[in-house]
Amino acid sequence: MEHETIETINRLISTLPEENNTRAQLENFSELYEISRDYLADLNHNIAFIGNVGAGKTTAICHLLGLIHNGVPLLSTGSGRTTLCEVQLKSGSALKVELVPHSDKEVYAYLLEFAQYLMPGNGDESDRESFKLSAEVDRALRNMLDLKCIRKDKNGNKVRIDKAKVLAGKFSSAIELFDEFKRLIMLDKRTVTRHVFDGEQNGMSWMHETFKNINSGLKGNVSLPKKMILTIPDLTFTNSDVSITIVDTKGVDQIANRHDLDSYLNDDRTICVLCTRFNDAPDKTTMNLLDFASKAGLENRISLETILLILERNGEAKDVMDYDGTVANTEDGREVRIEQVTNVVDQSRGIKELCMPCFDAKLDSPCDVLELVENKVTGLRKAHIRKLNQITEAVNAIERELTSNSSSEAKNDVRQTLEPWIQKSQRSKPTIDKYFKELINTILGRTTYAASVRASVNRDGDWHRLDYYQILAVASRSQCVKETEVLCSELNTLVNNMLSNNRLQPAYMLLEQIKNTTDLRLKKLRNVAYLLGRSAYQSELEKDTEFWKLLNSQWGKGPGYKQRVASNTNEWFLNVNYSEIELKVVREVALLWDEYVHEIKSIVGVK
Repeated sequence: MEHETIETINRLISTLPEENNTRAQLENFSELYEISRDYLADLNHNIAFIGNVGAGKTTAICHLLGLIHNGVPLLSTGSGRTTLCEVQLKSGSALKVELVPHSDKEVYAYLLEFAQYLMPGNGDESDRESFKLSAEVDRALRNMLDLKCIRKDKNGNKVRIDKAKVLAGKFSSAIELFDEFKRLIMLDKRTVTRHVFDGEQNGMSWMHETFKNINSGLKGNVSLPKKMILTIPDLTFTNSDVSITIVDTKGVDQIANRHDLDSYLNDDRTICVLCTRFNDAPDKTTMNLLDFASKAGLENRISLETILLILERNGEAKDVMDYDGTVANTEDGREVRIEQVTNVVDQSRGIKELCMPCFDAKLDSPCDVLELVENKVTGLRKAHIRKLNQITEAVNAIERELTSNSSSEAKNDVRQTLEPWIQKSQRSKPTIDKYFKELINTILGRTTYAASVRASVNRDGDWHRLDYYQILAVASRSQCVKETEVLCSELNTLVNNMLSNNRLQPAYMLLEQIKNTTDLRLKKLRNVAYLLGRSAYQSELEKDTEFWKLLNSQWGKGPGYKQRVASNTNEWFLNVNYSEIELKVVREVALLWDEYVHEIKSIVGVK
């Protein structure tokens, strides 16, 4: 049937003049058909678990997948700050662990920060105390350097000895200590990135130990991992034929505006499982992520592609308060909690029909959650199957219409209804202005720690907790969405009203085509605003070594570190002529908008 539809489209196009609106419809159908066909041909999908540090993501994943060995989750878990990096799990023929390591430059940045923390005299005391590595990175680096904290008995008392601080006492500056760290870590010997099960022990025991040792920096031939990929034979998450990769994202700490999370939220092949603890649901991170998705123009996709997983533990549901006191049982408690969360999400974000299951990893069967996820993946694919069927039906209708040489009054009504919108949209030009202000606000934000600002400055702005370029990209995209949302909302209302009009049923396929085309073109528009919003400034920022030296010099000058960095950063944007740089983004966005409006104009036949 696929070949027949494309052949029919090509045959009909060949009979029509270039400026004919029916030809424009068919050319558009051809592109939409190819996109959906390619989507279905690719059987790979992701299930990305996202949530706060300590929310219970890793434990939930292990129980959902049955990755429990001797009663213990396969992946190292604890009370938070355990998983060092993003972990991907997928099925394959061999049991193995692969990793993408941090570059030597990135590892050295961590080592320098560790040295700066250990050495006294690094500025205001309160700033210095807040300037610590995350617990998981601290643990891994200490193991890689063999500088653990040990406890010894001394006169009947336990004494804690920090070998790193003992070593630091032998040096007079952080730079000297940093040089010693570089010698001790021996990165030139840490080059192994692939470990395959040799069959000499139990496979799950091997996987557990290998993962734990890499995650904790205990393998002498492995560098600090940025991502780990675990391949497990016969790992199944759904009963369908699709290939699923489970992604345990790095826990959110402070800032949820991260490139990795953004990419999963915007990927139409990924189901995002937002994890929140039962008593905190919906926590601030969950609400921020939903807000980011909304500002990215994904409102219509959230309910289709997202699950809000409420993670329960220790019988929390039984303690839920209803109107007349505590609930009678777990089932009632969960029902009340879900209703409360639903109301918050609906009232504060306007998001309806968001799937919100509760799950206690130690008590509940995984079947219900697995079925929900499978249905979500199936829903993504069914949406494209429907599009293929709609296009085939529409093309056949066009062929019948051309053969009978008749015209449709319904299509004329669509043309007349949309003509004012098209004229208004042609006059409208989306613009973007001073989107760097969001970066300044983030640096100054109450939830942004001085440590994160310092770490970002050390890496020329490229730091997952405070990524200059990610914040710029998201701000650019958000402005683009805001600039176009009124006109897009108007079009959506017009089209939906016509779809509900029985008299216009003959134009149903045309109206669906307008909706599908709009979704596709606006997705591209948002993506371009995101990519250009990042690149427009990134090339200038990265090469400005004097600017980063200036920001580095702000550490050690006492209180007000964040304010100094924010002020200097703001000054940089003003001095590089931001309006000229942002004009590149505006021009491309405006061009894509014009092309989109012209395409709608051609499809409906407005002269």
